[in-house]
Amino acid sequence: MLTLLMTISPQVAVVGGGPAGLAAAIEAARAGATVHLYDERPVLGGPTYAHAAQSTLIPEIHAAGTRIVLHQGATVWGIFEQRTLAVWEKDRAEKVRPEVLILASGSHRRVVPVPGWTLPGVVDPETIRTLAPGQRVLVAGAWHQLPVVASRILRAGARVVGILDACPAGRMPRALPAPWSRWALSGDASADWHTLRAARVPLTGSRAVARVIGDEKVREVVTVALDGDWCPVRGSEEPLAVGAVCLVWDPVPSIQLSQLCGVAHEYVAERGGWIAAVSADMETSVRGVFCAGDGAGLGGAAMAVLEGRIAGIAAASRLGVLPPGEARSRLRPHQSELAPLRKSRDVLGRLHAIKPGLAELITPDTVVCPCEGVTGARVDQALDEGVGELGQMKRMTRAGMGECQGRLCAPALAQLIARRRGVAPSTIAPPSIRPPVTPVPIDVLVTLADQ
Repeated sequence: MLTLLMTISPQVAVVGGGPAGLAAAIEAARAGATVHLYDERPVLGGPTYAHAAQSTLIPEIHAAGTRIVLHQGATVWGIFEQRTLAVWEKDRAEKVRPEVLILASGSHRRVVPVPGWTLPGVVDPETIRTLAPGQRVLVAGAWHQLPVVASRILRAGARVVGILDACPAGRMPRALPAPWSRWALSGDASADWHTLRAARVPLTGSRAVARVIGDEKVREVVTVALDGDWCPVRGSEEPLAVGAVCLVWDPVPSIQLSQLCGVAHEYVAERGGWIAAVSADMETSVRGVFCAGDGAGLGGAAMAVLEGRIAGIAAASRLGVLPPGEARSRLRPHQSELAPLRKSRDVLGRLHAIKPGLAELITPDTVVCPCEGVTGARVDQALDEGVGELGQMKRMTRAGMGECQGRLCAPALAQLIARRRGVAPSTIAPPSIRPPVTPVPIDVLVTLADQ
């Protein structure tokens, strides 16, 4: 039976237990604040960096003692009145009203629809553990994590038959800036390239998966060359026999909670699209609400840690537990270290930002919205009828009405709308969000209504 607890009011609430959230909690606690950290996963560190975090940030979390209260397996499913969190944790529902809120909700996978992408055997970086030893796998997409993911698949025992990068091969960096090397899964790509070279895995640039073929499982892919706008080149299709495909695109910043806070957002293509707009101290347009990590722009673990530390220090200063002069002294080294990383991030982001030509791979039968089964044909019909924004698309087609609330389909739909209307993607507002931002039992919602 669900138990409703009284509202709690910590000094600082951090939402997200990845690199940014952990770093923010550490610095706020180090400054003297009491911090409650909420993460829906049972293991801290985030979906990609949990292993690396065990030897870096987790010891700092434990060293903070009782100043950091961990809520692992806790779902923040809504935010009301800008800073009131609705939390579902195990067998209880809570309202959390912190004096200062730090959002570090990370990012989620990006879907680039092609025919057959929903078949069993089409995986992403988070689901590669389902691949069988010896299985023939093609890795394709466009992100600096391509070699990282491919080498992980090799080490797990599968056979990587090739890597396709939508970017020209000569522009893909073989090594990232030195600070990334602190994190085993985000760092210097040279070790991963060495693994791939030793296994003689070919890399092909300006090429993508055009369609995936199979019945109950993947048996073949058809690849296609891409031009400078990532449009498929006519006559360049080639078949390839595989047992699985791993699609690796840059993720999408998770902004659902920051939207519920009412903060200002901006569209920055090289940082993942729509992100929360923040100051140099990671504070949003809403006083006392901070945002760090991928939700404020994609950048990987090294950047997320620095942004989290900055947010934690600034939050403590906002509370008044850290004098302004001391706060500036603590902020300065982190901000100095962050500046060159941001420059490198933007260079990488411009290389890998999704280009509109990929929309030409969507056929009438291609599933665009997997939750509601909406296909390319239905989307085209809606566009023919004058749809010009995501809300209209949802009402006319149901795309975005499913369990994920448009997380998977909205980026692709926005690209399709922008391309058809001849406008920039920045003119297509993100989907509107309302609680619950993630599925929760109905009795959890009832408890809120009872208060």
